[in-house]
Amino acid sequence: MRVEEGAAPLSDGVVKGLHKLATASAVLALAAALLGVGPAGAAPAGPHVMPFDPVAIDDIDALQQIYGPLPGPVMLEADPTADARCGPAAPDPVPDGQPIKVSMPPAPIFTVGAIAAASWRKPPVSDATWRMRYQGLMWMKPLARRAAMDRQTKSLNALVSQVLAFHRQNPDPGASKYGWDEGTALRRLETENCLFALTRSQRLRPGMVADARVLRGPRYYGPPNAPVHNHGLMANMQLVRAGDLLGVPAWATAATKRIVSEAPKAFSARGISYEQSSMYHGINARLWGDAVTLLRETPGWEKAAAAIDKTVAKARAADRWMTEPDGKLVQIGDSDENPGPASTLTTPRVFRDDQTGWGIGRWSWTDPKAIYYTVRYGPARWAHGQHDRAGGVTLSAAGVRVLVGPGRYSYGTDSYHAYQLSPNSHNVAVPDRGKVTSAGGKVTASVFQAPAHNWTVQDKMFGIAHLRGINVNRNKKMMKINDSFPSKNLWRQHFHLAPGWKLVSGRANSTKLVFAHPSGPRLTINTTGRVSGVVQGLTRPPRGWHFPKMGSRVKSYEIVIRSYGRSSLTTFQVS
Repeated sequence: MRVEEGAAPLSDGVVKGLHKLATASAVLALAAALLGVGPAGAAPAGPHVMPFDPVAIDDIDALQQIYGPLPGPVMLEADPTADARCGPAAPDPVPDGQPIKVSMPPAPIFTVGAIAAASWRKPPVSDATWRMRYQGLMWMKPLARRAAMDRQTKSLNALVSQVLAFHRQNPDPGASKYGWDEGTALRRLETENCLFALTRSQRLRPGMVADARVLRGPRYYGPPNAPVHNHGLMANMQLVRAGDLLGVPAWATAATKRIVSEAPKAFSARGISYEQSSMYHGINARLWGDAVTLLRETPGWEKAAAAIDKTVAKARAADRWMTEPDGKLVQIGDSDENPGPASTLTTPRVFRDDQTGWGIGRWSWTDPKAIYYTVRYGPARWAHGQHDRAGGVTLSAAGVRVLVGPGRYSYGTDSYHAYQLSPNSHNVAVPDRGKVTSAGGKVTASVFQAPAHNWTVQDKMFGIAHLRGINVNRNKKMMKINDSFPSKNLWRQHFHLAPGWKLVSGRANSTKLVFAHPSGPRLTINTTGRVSGVVQGLTRPPRGWHFPKMGSRVKSYEIVIRSYGRSSLTTFQVS
C-alpha cells in the first residue's frame, strides 16, 4: 500500500482519544474476542470481503447507526470511534503497511490506492445498488473505523488518499451520472463525514465541498424540484454534520431551514408518509424523529422541534396500524417483512387516510388470530409505491397471512423488479389488454359495523372506470371482493397467497379452490368467475413469487380468475 507523502496525520484530539482506547486493554481484548479477530497489527487472512451494506437499501437499524442518537459517555470512553457515525467496524484488522484489498462480489478484488480511474465512470457491475455502494465509497466506512480502533494511522491516511483520488479522477460532471446523482453523493458524504470525524484531515475538504454542492443544488431530492423524500432529509442531516465538522455554518443553517420548511409536507394530516410504502413510512417516522433530536440540540430551533414532534407522534401511531397481528409489517409498496413496533394503542376498528390512499381494518391489538386487512387507493404511484391503488387488498386471519403484497426484490431493471411494481403482482383486477395510467382511485362509500366493514373503491388506473366492493366479516373470517368494468367484457382478478399455503383441491376453469396451511387453517375460495390459473415460481416472465426481503424470492401461489358476466365476486374464507 502506498502512503501519500505529506499525508496529514490524525488530529491531536483523535490521537489522544485513540490512546485512551489503547489503555483500556481489557475492553479491547473483549472486543477482539467478540469480533473473532487477532491482534490489531496482524495481517488480514485475505481481502476484506464487504458484506452487503444494509444502509444501501435503507435498513432502519443500519440507518440509525448513522442518523440516530449518539452513544453515551460510557461507550465513548471504551471506544472513541463510536460517535463517528461510520456504522460497524470491519471484522478484520486493517494493518499499517499492508495493501488494503477489498472484495465486493461480483466484481474483481481491488486495492485501495490502485483502483483503476476508468472504473469510477464505468464500474465493473451494472447493478444500481452495487454502483451506489462503490461510487459512494460506502465500503470505506467499516475499514476506516476498524483502522481507527486499532490506531492504524497509515491505513486511515491511505483511505483518505483514495477519496482524493476519486474526486481527482472522476470530477463532478454537473449532471446525475458517473456517481454524481443525489443518492450516491449523499452516501459519499456520509463516508467523508465518517473519515473526517476519525482523522480531522483537511485534505477531505474539497471532496466534501463537491458532494455538498450536489445536495445543495438542483439535484437535491426535495422542493422545489421534487416532493419531500427521505433522501432529502438525510441529505440535510449530513449537510448539518459536514457544516459542523468543517466549520461552515452556512451549510448547517440552510439545511436546518429546509428540514423545518419540508416537515409539514412529509406526512398527511393523519400521519402517513407520501412514499406509499409501509416500510418507508416507518423509515420516515424514525428519521424525522432523529431530525427532532437534531433541532432540539440546535439553539433557536426548539419551537420547530416541538411542532415536528407532534407530526412524528402521528406517524408512529400509523406505523402501529401497519403492523399485522403477527408483529411484522404488512408489506405494502417496496417493503420487507420486518418486525413492526409494539403497539400502545387499545381501540381497534378502522384507520382511513384519503390523502395517501390507505385503509386499514383490525378487530384487536392483542389477539394474534384476529382479522387484519388493508385497502389501497389514492394518488398515482410515486417513490416506493407500486400499482396497487385500484382497491388492492391484503388479508390475515386465524394467525396466518392470507393475501399479501409482493414486497421488494430489487431496484434494478430486472424482470423481478418489473413484476413487483406490476398490477399483476397485487391483489387487483386487470382489464384485458389494460395499460396502467397515472390515474388514481378513491373511496366512494364505506360502512363500518362491529362485525363487518364494507368499502367501495372507484378508480381509472387503467384509463377506464372500475368499481370494486370489499366486504370483510369478522365472525365468518371472510373477505368478499366484487369487481366490474362497465366498458369491458373481459378482465382478470389477480390474487396472491402468502408463502406456506398448499393447494388441496381445485383446477383451471373451476369456481372453487381449497388451500391448507401447515399451521392448521384452511382457505376456501369461491368465485362467480372462472379460475384461469394457479401457479407458483414461474420465471419467464415471473409469476407466483413473494419477496419477504430485498433480494429474496419465495414461491407462492398466484391465482388468476377471469370474469364471467358483468361482475366477478370472489370470496376468501378461513376456517
